[in-house]
Amino acid sequence: MKIENEKILLNELDENLRALMIVPSYKLGAYTFDVANRELSFNGAEPVKLTRKETYLFVLFAANANSMLDRKYMLTTIWKDDNYYNSRSMDVYICKIRKLLSKDPSIVIVNIHGKGYRIVVG
Repeated sequence: MKIENEKILLNELDENLRALMIVPSYKLGAYTFDVANRELSFNGAEPVKLTRKETYLFVLFAANANSMLDRKYMLTTIWKDDNYYNSRSMDVYICKIRKLLSKDPSIVIVNIHGKGYRIVVG
């Protein structure tokens, strides 16, 4: 039953995000993210399970490393609306992702005022 629910969610995703979600894994610095299991591991250590929204944001960042992501694009892709409440919600999720990635100092999520975000991987 759970697998069917996941498939339904994938079908409801924005087509660009859906294409990014079929990649088996992403590597950012010392982190590896297993998309299917939604697990983030640091240097092969015990993985951390991400929520769906964290997963979608992480995949967007990983697929667009060192490129700017437009805030409105991120909101409409994941939340389907760019209203104030969704915007604040996204800020909270980005804060969580920053904390998850804090073990690797070569990865920084930069806020580009009035535009969006960029994940810088050095």
